[in-house]
Amino acid sequence: MANEEQANRAREEHGDFLREMGAHGITIDEIKRKGEKSFAVVALFQSEPAEVPDQLEIKRGKVTISVPLVARVVEKFRPQ
Repeated sequence: MANEEQANRAREEHGDFLREMGAHGITIDEIKRKGEKSFAVVALFQSEPAEVPDQLEIKRGKVTISVPLVARVVEKFRPQ
């Protein structure tokens, strides 16, 4: 499971990739997977994306860390 720092790093490193997929917003949030708490990158899409990976990988030295990725369909914010 990933901590907040790792999730932020994954968001920074993979932000361009997620925007290319059509994400209009990218944030992090605490989630629960398999009964364990973890931080995840949350990508916001206007419509259901074709294919989204379950996790993003970052490297810290020789160690590879998997950070959960959650895709949510949310209408894009429009100022009134």
